[in-house]
Amino acid sequence: MEEIIDIVRDGKNKTAIWIGSDDFGIPKHLMQGEKQNGIISDGKSITKWYWDGLCAINGERYVYFEPCRIRPIYALSTSCRANALKIVRNIAFALEGMKKDFLDLITGVFPLFRIWIYGESDVLLLPPDLGDIFAIMRTEERKEAEVNRIIQSTAEKQFLLITEMAELLYYAASGRFPFASDTVRGSGYKEAPISLYAKLPEKTEGFLNFIFHAKSREMRDIMGNRDGGENLSWFLKRSEDLEWPLEDITEEERDRNIERTESSPEYEEFFKVREKINKRNAFWRVKGTIIIVVSVAAIAIGGFLFNYISHLLEPPLTRDLEPEGIIEAFYRSQSECEPESLTTALKGCSAPQEMEVTNLFVSTRTRMAYENFDPLINAAEWVEDGMPPVPESSAIYGVVLENITQTGENTYTAESTWYTPYPYDESETVQATLTSIPVYVYDIDQSFTFTWNDRGWWNITDTEITDSKFLRTEIVSTYALER
Repeated sequence: MEEIIDIVRDGKNKTAIWIGSDDFGIPKHLMQGEKQNGIISDGKSITKWYWDGLCAINGERYVYFEPCRIRPIYALSTSCRANALKIVRNIAFALEGMKKDFLDLITGVFPLFRIWIYGESDVLLLPPDLGDIFAIMRTEERKEAEVNRIIQSTAEKQFLLITEMAELLYYAASGRFPFASDTVRGSGYKEAPISLYAKLPEKTEGFLNFIFHAKSREMRDIMGNRDGGENLSWFLKRSEDLEWPLEDITEEERDRNIERTESSPEYEEFFKVREKINKRNAFWRVKGTIIIVVSVAAIAIGGFLFNYISHLLEPPLTRDLEPEGIIEAFYRSQSECEPESLTTALKGCSAPQEMEVTNLFVSTRTRMAYENFDPLINAAEWVEDGMPPVPESSAIYGVVLENITQTGENTYTAESTWYTPYPYDESETVQATLTSIPVYVYDIDQSFTFTWNDRGWWNITDTEITDSKFLRTEIVSTYALER
């Protein structure tokens, strides 16, 4: 089915865009009042654009308007590839000057279904009311691809529009969105190097890499006190002198390039590493667990968050420790599920296990509030005690630190054994019984980089899981608690 068609309405030629299947009526409140206008941007000026109406054709819903040449944003990777930098800058120019009610940045990004290429390289941004209709009638799969899959959750929310512009350029060069893959999203948002797909000038490639991997401090420095689209002024200024030597290609040529790249040894090696990290975090994504836990985080973690912010500018708890001592304190905090202590020495980076610890902190504290029972058992202490039976409905979690090795001037590798209540790979799942629970055991290597700051203490400035291996499952006997 074609997404853009020519039709005749009331004897006049019109251009129409497919919205979705006409399986149900559009809510009346979306059709009431004065229609909002969209905008056309050529990178220098903004022109108002209006849609005429909606119609159903063969069971499909369309929006129609005055005849024009229009293409979906996905043409960036094919027929509009040569002009991709100009087109993306035209998008940024339009969004930079728009008010909040037009942007409607509920998720922090501008939905791809509201962006269309108009003419040769101008862009059409659909108005919010029409965008709402698209959002309602789009399939869940399309909405996932056009909104959720372009959200880089490691970025500051006010930086996401900048990230989105960089993602569109990455897509134009590669035919893939950098963070669409579950493997990439689940392993720290480290995308496949753009150089595997296309040869870009060093400055252009470096610009994209900086945006995707900017530290929180760097993002905040760029954003300042600006809001929403205003931050795109930085993108427009920094992208002004970039070179974009790519040519237009057909869909077949794009797909062949993707297939050639993703079957190469370099790509396979990259994703082998990403997949190992992704499996370690997989259980947080199973059956929407992470969504459920994070949804209650804003309430349940309120006390922790207040303390975290109030102490943010104070010296860290580890200020008097050497790097080895900081690593030991780091894992002790992980075993005790204390997010504040875990991150106290971090500066400009995030720990791979931070989300895991935060989620366990929230879920176990919530259970304590409702059940008057602390379900969390420190695995390091449990192992030291000889792995005894535990109360039913308990969760055993934590780290047994085996060895710390200095690998460079300020770099270290920690070898440890992790005990978790959930498997990092669904294939390892063992069902709990009325009298036992499984505990999953992993061999983990984690690297740490330290920097001595001007205020007189060590900070962890980079940390990453470098190796993860499933060892075994411990079946732990349980007993009933007297209530």
